[in-house]
Amino acid sequence: MGDQVWSRRSFLKGLVVGHLLLVGCTPAPKQIVGVERTAGGVGKVLIAPCPGYVAQVVGVSADKGAPRWSVWNSPGTRDVSEVEFFRAPDGWRVSKASLTDLKTGDDTFSAGVMGGIAGRGLNGDVTFDLDRFEGLGDGEVIVGDNKVVKRADFMKADSDRCEP
Repeated sequence: MGDQVWSRRSFLKGLVVGHLLLVGCTPAPKQIVGVERTAGGVGKVLIAPCPGYVAQVVGVSADKGAPRWSVWNSPGTRDVSEVEFFRAPDGWRVSKASLTDLKTGDDTFSAGVMGGIAGRGLNGDVTFDLDRFEGLGDGEVIVGDNKVVKRADFMKADSDRCEP
């Protein structure tokens, strides 16, 4: 019986320690990507300033994951801090083009970026609905899960969010 009690206690302690390790090792989401709407109604994916960050893939997709539009950074091309919806930056290549505008029948979309700093991955995404996007004012950006912030605040340097 003593061995069973000891085994149960060891098992429970192991579960608690394992849970704490998992919780402690799970990083908080990094907000390195946002969406803005220009005065002309054009959407842009914004990438927060992170020293040494190189974006590899930028995309926009409908809520259900398809259709989508994405571009990738060809090796040796310039890095960007923003990408206009449905328009590849110079030197970048379109990899998916089944989404051509935000009028697909969906009302929720997401935009994301995949990249890294010194070979360590750092990705981000933002979910937004069409009403929120169309209601954006000058100098406003959607981040996270449909939250609106000032562009100046989003584009401030923040070393914590830049840590892969």
